Amino acid sequence: MVGNLVTAFMTLLVTIDPISNVPVFLALTGGKSSQERLRIALRACVVATLILLFFLAVGQIVMEAIGISLNAFRLAGGVVLLSLGLKMLYGEVGAGDGSAPPSGDVSVFPLATPMMAGAGSITAVVVLTDNYKYSIPEQAGTAAMLLLVMGICFACLAVAQAIRRLIGDTGTNVISRVMGIVLAALAMQTIVNAVKDILPAGTIP
Repeated sequence: MVGNLVTAFMTLLVTIDPISNVPVFLALTGGKSSQERLRIALRACVVATLILLFFLAVGQIVMEAIGISLNAFRLAGGVVLLSLGLKMLYGEVGAGDGSAPPSGDVSVFPLATPMMAGAGSITAVVVLTDNYKYSIPEQAGTAAMLLLVMGICFACLAVAQAIRRLIGDTGTNVISRVMGIVLAALAMQTIVNAVKDILPAGTIP
């Protein structure tokens, strides 16, 4: 149980990646007061949490209803996570973001989605709550880890200015690349586990 919680926490932490959201958040809210930035951060985190909880609760049910097996989703999800990890590693995630702030509510787009509740994190919550592999208490634990990570994300956005001054752009880039390596490894493990379930028992040790 503890191992599952640690895996869920680390997977969600690296897919949501709170630190890498800080530069984009600052770019999108540059002309806002500190109170307005705080409201935007809170709204973005709440919207992203609701989106991810929705997929956590019914994502697998929806997939099965349209004929997608969980192993197929895990393989596709592993590829998506691997792609995201490689982009983080090579510094492509968020490149150019904020140069032309989008119109509308930036707390919903692009902050809540796709930055926090994007393809990687949605894939992660569905895979981490496989109804055939994890019990209800284990899935509830994953939901708790999701809330914890989103709390960390809100805290990072709330003190975004201080984080930027403390670690600078270089520190942000280093953390993002380390997260990318971890995410790529987790993605490969997801693919290996899916292949193990598809192939006859004992084919892969």
